[in-house]
Amino acid sequence: MARVITVSALNRYVKSVLDSDLNLADAAVEGEISNYKRYPSGHAYFSLKDRSSQIRAVMFSNYFRNMTFTPENGMKVIVRGKVTLYDKDGTYQINVTSMYPSGEGAYRIEFERIKNKLAREGLFRQERKKKLPRFPFRIGIATARQGAALHDVISVIQRRFPCVEVILAPCMVQGDAAEPTIIQAIDRLEAVKGIDLIIITRGGGSREDLWVFNSERIARRAALCTKPIISAIGHEVDVSILDFVSDVRAATPTAAAEIAVPDINRINMELASLSDRCSRALGSMLEMKRRELSRLRNSRGFSNLQHATTGYGTQVIHSMDLISMSVRSLFDRNRQKLGSISRSIESNNPLSLLRRGYSVINREDLSDKPNGFTVGDSFELTTFDQVLECEVTNASERGKIDG
Repeated sequence: MARVITVSALNRYVKSVLDSDLNLADAAVEGEISNYKRYPSGHAYFSLKDRSSQIRAVMFSNYFRNMTFTPENGMKVIVRGKVTLYDKDGTYQINVTSMYPSGEGAYRIEFERIKNKLAREGLFRQERKKKLPRFPFRIGIATARQGAALHDVISVIQRRFPCVEVILAPCMVQGDAAEPTIIQAIDRLEAVKGIDLIIITRGGGSREDLWVFNSERIARRAALCTKPIISAIGHEVDVSILDFVSDVRAATPTAAAEIAVPDINRINMELASLSDRCSRALGSMLEMKRRELSRLRNSRGFSNLQHATTGYGTQVIHSMDLISMSVRSLFDRNRQKLGSISRSIESNNPLSLLRRGYSVINREDLSDKPNGFTVGDSFELTTFDQVLECEVTNASERGKIDG
């Protein structure tokens, strides 16, 4: 026998079953609005029906903030929300969190799905976004080769900062085949040495034309790029998933170029202004130093210092004169003394005696003959300019020596 439970218990159980089903936690349902009524509280209650069935729906006031249209009975819409049970009356319903007209609802539902998924993963966080370089000199552009967007971007860059080198990675910008070409363009540009930033852009178009830039794969590739990325997809009102992932979002291709590069005319004006400020500051500083120097010269302390040092200058000059005289006197005395020594040495020089006519006898055994020479002795006789070999042929006390 089945266990008996109350109606409330049954409704709570059915509600728990519905609430635990992940397929019903975020369901997208298409149908026609009927019995629509919005109350002063801001909540709206209505039914969503097709040819054979209907489901109750409620949309609470806080979810109306992002609505871009006013719901009406008979309007075909796509709603997104959680399927649950209202346990007080036992009917199940969908608690609507977003609603779109049926013509664009499928796109909006998919857009929100991808956006919420990537947001939960942190790909939109501001702290992961890279800063744009202030002075880029090599910019990569991923866009169609013949598109107006490329012409607009290049024109603005050349006008504002003509020293930039632009590198194009052509790709498709719409259609099912465009997704891999955009990813490949990012790959090629990131691999180029010296690329400072990348612009991914295309001009305006229909929702279907721009849809490829809502690709989850493109968004993830852009998030992994090591170079800063500026996205400029469509016109100002167009928003893509790529815009949320990119480091900077530009409203148009032209705006992307203006964001990417500085205005060289403005830079020149700033440099001129800075130069003028520096000149004025330097002039002001020099004038201040001149006034300070003038005050020092005219001050009592400086005058006293000049008066106190006047006598010292004369004393220094006098002392230098005394030192100079002492040095000269010492030099003269030493020169005289050196001359005297030189003359004494010269007078005792044997060559001086020879020059006057004297000669010198050189004989090894002269010391062994105290009585002088005998006949047959030989010796050398050195004159000033000759050395003579001599022999004694005759010896007498006062006799003649023949040599």
